Amino acid sequence: MPQSLVAEQLGPDGDFKSYSCLTCRQRKVKCDRRTPCSNCVKAEKQCSFIPPVRGKRKRTKPPREGLHAKLKRYEELLKSYGAKVEPSEDFDDSDSETASQPDVEMAEDAEPRSKSRSDPFGLEETKPKLITKEGTSRYFDSALWSNLGDEFQHPEVGGLGEPMDESNVHESGLFFEPEHNYKFENLASLHPSFQILPKLREIYVDRIDPLMKILHLPTFWTALTNGLRHPQDLPKSLEAVMFAFYLATISTLKEDECQKIFGVQKSVMYSRYRLATRQALVNAGFLSTSSPMTLRAYAMFMMCVRNSYRCDTLFVLSGVAIRLARKMGLHRDGTSLGLSPFETEMRRRLWWHLVHVDFRTADVLGTRPSLDLSYGDTKMPLNVDDEDLHPDMVDPPPERNGITSIALCLIRCEIIETLRKFSTACPGDVRWEVLYSADVTLAKKDSVISQIEDHLERKYLRYCDPSNSLHTFVSIMIRSSICKMKLFAHSPRQFANSPVKVPQSERNIVFANATKLLEYATLMQGGYHGLEKYMSQIGTSYLWNTMLYVLIEARHRKTGPEVDRSWQLIGVVFSHYPQVLEESTGAVYAALGKWTLEVWDDYVAASKAEGFPEPSTPEYINAIRRCRRPAIESLSRSKDLAADSGPVTRDSFGYNKIQSQGYEGNNLDFEHFESYDFPNLLSFEMDPNEWVQWEQLVAEQGGFAQVDSM
Repeated sequence: MPQSLVAEQLGPDGDFKSYSCLTCRQRKVKCDRRTPCSNCVKAEKQCSFIPPVRGKRKRTKPPREGLHAKLKRYEELLKSYGAKVEPSEDFDDSDSETASQPDVEMAEDAEPRSKSRSDPFGLEETKPKLITKEGTSRYFDSALWSNLGDEFQHPEVGGLGEPMDESNVHESGLFFEPEHNYKFENLASLHPSFQILPKLREIYVDRIDPLMKILHLPTFWTALTNGLRHPQDLPKSLEAVMFAFYLATISTLKEDECQKIFGVQKSVMYSRYRLATRQALVNAGFLSTSSPMTLRAYAMFMMCVRNSYRCDTLFVLSGVAIRLARKMGLHRDGTSLGLSPFETEMRRRLWWHLVHVDFRTADVLGTRPSLDLSYGDTKMPLNVDDEDLHPDMVDPPPERNGITSIALCLIRCEIIETLRKFSTACPGDVRWEVLYSADVTLAKKDSVISQIEDHLERKYLRYCDPSNSLHTFVSIMIRSSICKMKLFAHSPRQFANSPVKVPQSERNIVFANATKLLEYATLMQGGYHGLEKYMSQIGTSYLWNTMLYVLIEARHRKTGPEVDRSWQLIGVVFSHYPQVLEESTGAVYAALGKWTLEVWDDYVAASKAEGFPEPSTPEYINAIRRCRRPAIESLSRSKDLAADSGPVTRDSFGYNKIQSQGYEGNNLDFEHFESYDFPNLLSFEMDPNEWVQWEQLVAEQGGFAQVDSM
């Protein structure tokens, strides 16, 4: 085409458009914006200048103010004009909204919502997230659904805070074993009267709160008293906590106290409120709950039924609690999730309580605790009282020096963290048994134990007031835990099946600490300084294991002042457990009775051989001899007959039956004796399997009563 014709078609220089023509936009080439453009002229195409249509921009709306935030703002306005505003009846000791928005998303680090085009779903850099709504919380790890938020959850998972349907209640109800006539038509009728409530609070504060520090009593009490004005309208989670509170208090009452307060036998009241608490938990849908408040009720229920449920059952219940806690993000510290100081502290308390329960049940059963415990970063609670905490606080309170109401719970945390230092195979393998490990040198064990002993001395023991029963109990728990560490670290079982003889220095450490443990046990059992109120939380597993150590070492020493003292302590312990002195009893009591007689006979013989006067036989030795000798002889004859009739295996003695049946007091038959072969004490120093068998037997003896505080 001639140049003049092109220039003619391009038109004058001033004929420019402010946008490219349609063809150039489609071809994505640069347009000179003349009419027609040079690209269309060259291509001999029609040049059309159609204005581009831009998409509408979304208006950025300000964040919607949440209902609670709006209500609080209105209340503040009314107060500024002198109006009296009653406090809200909603109890939320750690479930409160954490911001003004109805749904609050909290991540470890704030980041823009926009994602790169190469990773539109954020799968490459997903971060943990906590979503809270209406007193519930849901924690998400690195997954697609955590990025999409609450409104885009997995289709098989219910939404956060959505109302429960019948399926939630049905699933939770199936979790508990059926009981006859266990369903109450109206739980509201079971709330105690307002006249009784102050007494219940006094008992809870004195006997339970220091052992299970998971309620913030000021806010809980306000919610309880306000809620009882309209019991039919109570939130299900609050109702569950209230009934768990009643059950926990009733479980610690003496018979005369229960008669005086309620006018009813304790067994009746305990059964009634145990079933009511179960139903309240079912009504709250605890198996699918995202409410920390409901989880608190469940945790309190577990501790209240520890004497009526088998230990392996409690181990399963504990596993459920840990999984619920992880779903709520309790294993992550609130400071990393942007939570308020109050909510952070209450979540710490609940998490560490559940960790301790799982640790103790697993330890008694001889298994590892939940691996979930090693995947968190939740810090230990602060050493503060409830009065130091408030839902509206902005900064964490300063820690107190000395023994507070949460001191016992903190000591448990300290012990667990210390045991974690001995775990070399797996960071989550937190058991007393790790102290037996040969992977850690004895010098390292003694060093770590010495460090924790000095730390607890500086932090708590130096502030102990002997006139205060809680201080005395804390002191006993600290000293008992240290003794137990030393006992396990120097245990003769480490030398079992080994050519190396147990050094006398090691035996001295074992005997000294085992004797101290018995002394602390007798203080507790004797009700020294009002300590009997804490006995409901003290198990017996450590006691019988300690008794075994004392008997083994007394057998080696034969005589001496320390041995004389040990016989006195054994007598005091047995006086509180008459099962040892009865014919029909558990295998643990039968074995202890048999070994006690054997060691006593050696003690008498050694005293005569050394020219000492023959020791006077204590009454408990005579009582054991009357009931144990016939049983042992009968067992021996039974084994002889069994040997004549054919080979005998462990199963033929009913060992597996013990594991599946459990005990109810002294209602045992002869086959329970046959389940244990009553070895000689010397065999514990030669065969490590004897220790395993003995610990299994102790765990099988009863239910959660075996799970002590240490």
